[in-house]
Amino acid sequence: MKPDAEQILSSLKDFQRNTVEYAFERLWGTDDPVKRFLVADEVGLGKTMVAKGLVAKTVEHLWDTDKRIDVVYICSNSQIARQNLSRLKVVDGNTVRHADRLTLLPNVIRNLRDNKVNFVSFTPGTSFKVGTSGGAAPERVLLYWMLAACWGKDAVAATRWKRFFEGGVERSRFEGQLKWFDRSSLDDELCQSFGESIEVAKGPGGGRLRDELEACVDEFNYLRGKPTHQLNSRRNRLVGKLRQLVSRAAVHHLEPDLVILDEFQRFKDLLEANDEGAELAHTIFDHPDAKVLLLSATPYKMYTLPDEPEGDDHYRDFIRTVRFLADDERAHTVERELRTMRESLFSGGDHTGVAAAKAVVERELRRVMCRTERLSATQNRDGMLEHREMSGARLAAEDLRSWQTFDAVARHVDRHDVFEYWRSTPYPLNLMDRNSYQVRTKFQEAAEQHDATLAKILQHGRGLMNWEEVHRYQRIDPGNAKLRGLMDDVVDRGAWQLAWLPPSLPYYEMAGAYADPELATFTKRLIFSAWSVVPKAIAVMVSYEAERRAIEAAKLTDRKYDDRPVTPPLQFRMSAGRHASMPALALLYPSPVLARLGDPLEIARQQDTTLPLSHESMIEAVRTKVAESLAQLPAGTAESGPADQSWYWAAPFLLDRHLADADPFVPRMRIWDGEEDTESSLAAHVQRADALDVSTLGPRPTDLVEVVTRIAIAGAGVCALRALSRVTGGDDSLEDDEIRDAAYRVAHGLRSLFNKPEIVALVRSGDDESYWRAVLDHSLNGCLQAVLDEYAHVLIESEGLQDANDYVRAQTLSAVMVEALSIRTATNSVEQVTVTGSEINLEEHRIGSHLAARYGRVQSNEQAAQRESTIRAGFNSPFRPFVLASTSVGQEGLDFHTYSHAIVHWNLPSNPVDLEQREGRVHRYKGHAVRKNVAAAFGASAICDETADPWSAMFDAAVAARVQGDSDIKPFWIFTRPDGAVIERYVPALPLSREAQQYRRLLRTVGAYRSVIGQPRQDDLIRYVGEDVEWLRIDLTPAAVDPH
Repeated sequence: MKPDAEQILSSLKDFQRNTVEYAFERLWGTDDPVKRFLVADEVGLGKTMVAKGLVAKTVEHLWDTDKRIDVVYICSNSQIARQNLSRLKVVDGNTVRHADRLTLLPNVIRNLRDNKVNFVSFTPGTSFKVGTSGGAAPERVLLYWMLAACWGKDAVAATRWKRFFEGGVERSRFEGQLKWFDRSSLDDELCQSFGESIEVAKGPGGGRLRDELEACVDEFNYLRGKPTHQLNSRRNRLVGKLRQLVSRAAVHHLEPDLVILDEFQRFKDLLEANDEGAELAHTIFDHPDAKVLLLSATPYKMYTLPDEPEGDDHYRDFIRTVRFLADDERAHTVERELRTMRESLFSGGDHTGVAAAKAVVERELRRVMCRTERLSATQNRDGMLEHREMSGARLAAEDLRSWQTFDAVARHVDRHDVFEYWRSTPYPLNLMDRNSYQVRTKFQEAAEQHDATLAKILQHGRGLMNWEEVHRYQRIDPGNAKLRGLMDDVVDRGAWQLAWLPPSLPYYEMAGAYADPELATFTKRLIFSAWSVVPKAIAVMVSYEAERRAIEAAKLTDRKYDDRPVTPPLQFRMSAGRHASMPALALLYPSPVLARLGDPLEIARQQDTTLPLSHESMIEAVRTKVAESLAQLPAGTAESGPADQSWYWAAPFLLDRHLADADPFVPRMRIWDGEEDTESSLAAHVQRADALDVSTLGPRPTDLVEVVTRIAIAGAGVCALRALSRVTGGDDSLEDDEIRDAAYRVAHGLRSLFNKPEIVALVRSGDDESYWRAVLDHSLNGCLQAVLDEYAHVLIESEGLQDANDYVRAQTLSAVMVEALSIRTATNSVEQVTVTGSEINLEEHRIGSHLAARYGRVQSNEQAAQRESTIRAGFNSPFRPFVLASTSVGQEGLDFHTYSHAIVHWNLPSNPVDLEQREGRVHRYKGHAVRKNVAAAFGASAICDETADPWSAMFDAAVAARVQGDSDIKPFWIFTRPDGAVIERYVPALPLSREAQQYRRLLRTVGAYRSVIGQPRQDDLIRYVGEDVEWLRIDLTPAAVDPH
């Protein structure tokens, strides 16, 4: 069905729509249209939404033509693809077909001619080069079946062909992958094209490729054991050649109308078609029907300092980008006028020549690009950013002794300057991964050779981690000034006491740790470092100290770090035939009756009061309603005797059965992960609930009303149901089985959270059978309902669900929430270094990371990619991890803003643009700081009954209160309040250090660079003109375009 472009455009913010209209006019208009157009909006302003709008307008524009419409989306890594693909979809029913590698494109381009609109996506890395290696197993499986399609299945049926393609994969596993491959996914025409190319292509040896291939395969016929190195090398070169051919065939099979190249700056090697990868890319870019939309906040090196080691000059990069977008002649014009601007500036006078040249540059650049910036939305152009001190970052005497040891070791084994490592990470010899750094590798070699001099250095040295102290849960000194500051900022503040971040809008006064004013304003920390060891060190040290404090607070004095993990207390256990965990099931149960009885927003409406409600008045109001409802239930047996504890779990089920006729949902609870598991303990517990007979229940416990009141306010299943209902139709959806099923899954995710050992230590009270009560108290104290409501609202937009129906919304939200809640604790290797005489022993131990996590490991396999995706889902949720540490490499375009507005520059970048790029990770649409300020200003709107979603109501109120003339950057990207939340920038540089000097230099140029874009030797120009160079700024704001 033809998409409604106007409806899609109406969901964009005003400045995004301006960009869409302008870009569309430049690409498809009648007045001097261009083939390539760059949207260079500042980081975090929603370039993906601009792309979505342009896709919608393009499809509408081409719809009435006879041809099919192909949209191709290209980005550099699967993380960006996972984040953005759902947001780009504009045609209902059309699947976005995505390939993680260029060589896997044939899997996703079958039968393109059968569809009016095709959306194909792939991630070729940063280069289109396929290389000459044997590739990954899925690629070789694809090649095997494509050859079978070309030559007939019998031609490759012999075992030798399977042995040839299995590579280093275990034979049975590879054959399993062959068996499960969906051959119907292959396109006949593409396979034929691939087959024809094999017949005419030359092989790596210079002969006919097919002959070389069959000759090599024959050598696997009677092969016993592993192939020789020489045979393996031949095989890999041949497979590499086949991978190149299949990539070329797939690319030629595409007939793109619109190509979207996301994070364009990562593909700048493709600007000139001077190698095989670039030629392949230009096959797509230069397709006669294709228009190319490029997205990047930093499409060229925006600023070059005179002493930057990279030597990648801003001026050359800028002109090269203009040449790619336009042509040589226009690039020359821009170059000439920029030179005129510079010469006029230095010559003095009234700068008339500067203004004239600037106008020409703006005209030429606006022809092929546009850029919107957010800074003008705040009065002082600071974009909500504020420097904060990390006051705990201080050097200790022991740090210097540690430096002496590390320096002595490095001098002995490597003659290497390790000052930067020591300044950035504690316990480097314990925490550096083996083979990760040259000094660590040489230390390993010397230790294994029992180097006597090294042993002496270590024996008399300091600054090594003692595993015995870890084993006994003793305090480990941070060992580093920066880490000391982070510990003070996060752990000493008390964040270890939280299972989730406090909500931006609490519905009632919170209690316990959540009531601490220091924690009420806490936000997650995103940390960028230059060194790969730092993320690991932060994850290990912060998580260990958080766990140690939880163990200490719980008075678990006998617990040892190496002890076996505690048994998850919220398990469904059968004990001597007794269903021992029925109260836990009641916590997970999504009861519509309790969802209505315990809704804090409804209480606020009824009391006609503002948020947050008084803790006691809110509980009392719900208690009254629950007591009235319980009074309507059958009383059970009249026999005297001890109170029947079964009432605690039975009451929610009975209330639904008798008051809402919602009981038919219970049998669905037996189905988990899509399979009915009648043998499991969970199924047995659900069966027990399903078979509940009220006449078998004894006397009610005296605190039944109190317990059910707490479940109604803070039970996991009830809170999840209310949260999903807010964004799927309101009160009417509470009894919808699909919505309840999604809520039940989220509740199981919360159960996973409360079963994690580090959370159990926080929450535990008494034995396992009463743990459910402690969970309920923690959920009540931390206002779980407000947490989930805010999270659901955020996910609707981050998952691209604005136009989705209620069921798709509920299923997607539950899946993302469960992923975030179910993160497994990662383990990190730590080396224990011990010395006995001249003998050095290195023993590897493992430390878990949970409160803090590392992001961006060196592995690039599918499992590592999935782990990264899950970590990001967790950080972008209100749940742990609260600290995410990474190198900044490859993170352009990724969102980390939903629950973080604090950025820590562990090591400063060399460039002001890189500084802004990092900070742009947490300053994006409806970010954490913006939501806090909007809630503080418009929290009263949350209880309006015109919209089910309190957050939609608050943002609607913020829009209505806007000053006339303000763009939609307010309130969605920028919203300030006196003493309100800001984007916090932390630079834990020591006083008088080189880092402190570097930071001052960066601050001097961080705003001014925008005004000298396109100029060589920018630093000199800023020094000459002064920092007030706003009048020089080349304005690329998209001109207004009449969409009609």
